[in-house]
Amino acid sequence: MTVTVPPIAARMADRPDAVALVECRKGSSRTTSRGELVRHCHHIARALHDAGVRPGHKAVVMTRDAHDLTAVCYALGLLGAVPVLIEPRAEVGRCLQDTVPDVFIGEPPAHLGRLALGWGRPHVRIALVTGPAQFPAGRRLATRTPAGDTRPPAVREPDGDEPALIAFTSGSTGRPKGAEYRHATLAGQLDALTTLMDPRPDDVLLAGFLPAALLGPLLGPATIAPAVNHLAPARTPPAELVGPILRHRATVVLASPAVLTLIARHCARHRVTLPSVRQILSFGAPLRVRLADALRRAVPDDAEILSVYGATECLPVSAITDHDLRATRARPPAGHAGTCLGRPVPGVRARILDSDATGLGEIAVTGTTVSPVYHARPDADAVTKSDSDHGVLHRTGDLGRLDDEGRLWFLGRKAHLVTGTGFTLATEDIEAAADTAPGVRRTALVGVGTAVCQLPVLCVEPAPSTPRATALAAVRAVLKNHPEGHRVGALLIRSGFPTDPRHNSKIDRMRLAGWAARRLRGRTR
Repeated sequence: MTVTVPPIAARMADRPDAVALVECRKGSSRTTSRGELVRHCHHIARALHDAGVRPGHKAVVMTRDAHDLTAVCYALGLLGAVPVLIEPRAEVGRCLQDTVPDVFIGEPPAHLGRLALGWGRPHVRIALVTGPAQFPAGRRLATRTPAGDTRPPAVREPDGDEPALIAFTSGSTGRPKGAEYRHATLAGQLDALTTLMDPRPDDVLLAGFLPAALLGPLLGPATIAPAVNHLAPARTPPAELVGPILRHRATVVLASPAVLTLIARHCARHRVTLPSVRQILSFGAPLRVRLADALRRAVPDDAEILSVYGATECLPVSAITDHDLRATRARPPAGHAGTCLGRPVPGVRARILDSDATGLGEIAVTGTTVSPVYHARPDADAVTKSDSDHGVLHRTGDLGRLDDEGRLWFLGRKAHLVTGTGFTLATEDIEAAADTAPGVRRTALVGVGTAVCQLPVLCVEPAPSTPRATALAAVRAVLKNHPEGHRVGALLIRSGFPTDPRHNSKIDRMRLAGWAARRLRGRTR
């Protein structure tokens, strides 16, 4: 058979005896070397070819097993097929309607959903089942190399503009869309992450969310896949995160603020430190100074803590250290409220489109990390993609400014602006200030009522053991000193905010606004 190899596959050819992946389960772990992972990929590629998978086929891969996800996606790349990654809790049926996949590869629960809910019908022609459990409605795909099977497949280099992967957004800010990565896009993302991480030969990376396990072996470090609850990361037992960091002496931790909060709380509660950690990268939502402070107490003084900004369509865009984050919170440049996101990473350019007199507008980016199109969504492309002198310009949907030093500032999502009578409030402007109130874990600004005459409502989640009245008083004090604080019409206490399924860090403001509206109606009865 004729197969192809993505340019990134060359990154797996070195150090065959080094550890590629460590899968952690409760009380045990399983290690795969780089050489073994390559052999598994070759074995899977032959099995996929025998099952009828061909170059250009789109293949949904839905598994919570880090090894299987990694090996199957790499193997599909070897064949020139295109892996499709969909959030399990997203609108899977609509995602499959957009994608029209030829192949569905997944664990038995994923196939149950496929059959019961009609996912991919009638397009899916090849159904392959991963995992140890038997499932009658699909051909079993063995994802580990049988003893003695070392036959390498023939290979060829693909063009950098060929499709490599379709990754769906989580749907936390609207209907999920499939960001199409070309091989050049993936290579650009790996190069940018390499610049941020500066990986070393002895690095061990803890991947706090599943897609990071896909990239880890390609970046070079041994990658630990902890037993994260992938359907609700914030409900993961903290010991399942801290334990692997200590046992395997992780040097780099890559996770969302929700997962990092679990780690920081566990370390504080049990007086544990993480002496091997040299770097923490926070993805998925802005890193708050309070969380950075808690993490700082658990790691060595010279460890680097980075808040990384980006999106499924463009990752990474920029980064800022916790030290710089504190400095910008304490002394923001004139006119730059919100949260500083740092400078764009090498190879990425940021612009502000449709800006007002204060420089506030929509953040747009170009560069090698940017997905050029949404798969089969010309309507979304028309709104967010355009040509520029530096390639495809992607509108992020985020509001921000650029300061005189070339740093990005984040003010929230355009779709989340609260529009009252004669004023407009950006969520991050209010929340970044309110979140500094003592005894407050986080806040969320939502608008209740009809657009243009909305009531700004600030939902407040107290820190554990903080009385509600104390938290509310602290927030009121902060708002009193904020230029727009008087616009907030109501404060509501809520323990636990609805969040996105992928990181449990982005707030689901539509659901929260609905809850706030019901609470306020109840007050007036």
